[in-house]
Amino acid sequence: MSEFLKSFFDKKSVWEKLRTEARTQVVTWRWATESMAFEMPFARELYGGSSPRWVADDRANPTSHIRHGLDAQDRIVIECGPGIQETVWLYEVDRRTGVQWYVHNDDVRIGSVTQYGYQDGQLATNHLHMGYRGADTRMEYEDGRLLRSFSRHWQEEDESWYSQYVFSYDAQDHLERIVLQYTDEQGQPTGQERLTYLRLPKGESLATVEARVKSLLLQAIETTLDNIPQEEKLYCLLLCYTHEDLGAAWPPFLVWGRESYRQSVVERGEDVSYYLWAPDEIRDVQGEDHEYWFDGQELREACLLHAQLMDMKQSNTSAMRVLKQLVPEVLRMAKHAGLPLTDDFVVAFADNTGEVDPLKAMKSGLDAEHWTLLKQRGYV
Repeated sequence: MSEFLKSFFDKKSVWEKLRTEARTQVVTWRWATESMAFEMPFARELYGGSSPRWVADDRANPTSHIRHGLDAQDRIVIECGPGIQETVWLYEVDRRTGVQWYVHNDDVRIGSVTQYGYQDGQLATNHLHMGYRGADTRMEYEDGRLLRSFSRHWQEEDESWYSQYVFSYDAQDHLERIVLQYTDEQGQPTGQERLTYLRLPKGESLATVEARVKSLLLQAIETTLDNIPQEEKLYCLLLCYTHEDLGAAWPPFLVWGRESYRQSVVERGEDVSYYLWAPDEIRDVQGEDHEYWFDGQELREACLLHAQLMDMKQSNTSAMRVLKQLVPEVLRMAKHAGLPLTDDFVVAFADNTGEVDPLKAMKSGLDAEHWTLLKQRGYV
């Protein structure tokens, strides 16, 4: 199978022939918000975002929507855009192959080849080849329900590794949860697993889940403050999130900055206002003894639901609102906990990677006198 998919990477003439043939088969062009040819059971639950839908021509946005060419049998034979991306779809009995490439002027570069296999009308296999790496996935069903999807992940010159999604249902056959497990070659779990989807309980909404996340975080943070080392004064406590992939660090984790670290940054004198408030930089110097990741099941499940709902809205506004509301509460807790704090101690929220400047949000959360003091000392 891999050799068949790899063959598309080796012959540029094949790509050009496929593109030409696909266009000659098109009898109808239609716009959609996303690819209508991509296929994965429970894709929205696994990857977030909104469900793809067709869009009328007069409402299409060429910079973000995808144009689909359909043949006389109403099958998608080519997808174009947005940008320089194109995909041709080839059909055989119980098999569908998509060849994707990037076209810029006369430069044509293949991106990936995807092949779906079907059995009894259900998706049975999914092979993805990206030239130097890829994945082979098989689905297992029982009574029409998908029980698991098992994948081998491979990369040239590296050993393959294996994982599976396990799908659980309630008594009414509604999807209840999805768990990602890492496995051996035979599909036996190795013990590493992560809950990746929970069904939203009846009566819950983004607003109710947001409120619960905030309440649980306050409880967890208050308990954690008692365990922060007290051998040195702290100049900050950062609530850390990941802007580009919110679910990767939701619940947020804590990083506290020690005065000795701050002094070393000031003495070095380079980009002081960056290094003092960038969690990754602080962690790199101080080490893992001065950070804390929450692992309570109730909090983690609430945050998973929260992240899912935000993914579906394609907005992290709710999380930013929680962080903003936490700041004054956590500041009060830190002072009450008796931690050794500098006279200009700050509680703030910050993107773990440092890509988002935290100073604007920090300034809005501090009174003018506090901000002026930090500025006079050269910390912001």
